[in-house]
Amino acid sequence: MGRPRQADLDERIKRSAVAVLGEQGFAGLSVNRVCQRAGVPRPTFYRRWPSAVAALVDAFNDRFDDALLTDTGDAKTDLLSFATSVRNRYDDAVVSVCLPAIHEARRHEPALIAPILEAQRQRRKANVSTLTKALAEQGHEPVLGAFEILFTLTAAIDQGYLAGRPLADDFLERLVTATLR
Repeated sequence: MGRPRQADLDERIKRSAVAVLGEQGFAGLSVNRVCQRAGVPRPTFYRRWPSAVAALVDAFNDRFDDALLTDTGDAKTDLLSFATSVRNRYDDAVVSVCLPAIHEARRHEPALIAPILEAQRQRRKANVSTLTKALAEQGHEPVLGAFEILFTLTAAIDQGYLAGRPLADDFLERLVTATLR
């Protein structure tokens, strides 16, 4: 049956994959470099992932496991909480290292990041479904649909990050209010 996986070892390997990406980019991301940085032999790595990119994808997607909109019965509060959480993820060390490389890979080698994009698509689909249901149950009839509301919020947050000007709490609140009109 083998030894059980060690979560701390998995995390160390994923942190190493992120560090190598930050230093070398996707072109320098290799199992050898990740293993050397993590201080683990290659067989240990390969028992967990088939490639360095796969370890990196797991490290990145782990940061978004809870990036789902919740429905507490108050759409405005739920959207504001969601938007704040999304904005705050940009402060995460893994996200801040990975995002520039992911944006670059999206233009030049989209297949590299296909698992990240698929996980993002699944989260978006769940969030749109949750918001659609919440809006209907709470009697909201905004001009924008659920997809457009979520797109507007996340696009504004992304642009704030790219411009080096994270959105302030009061701006997020006004934006959420405006999208629900």
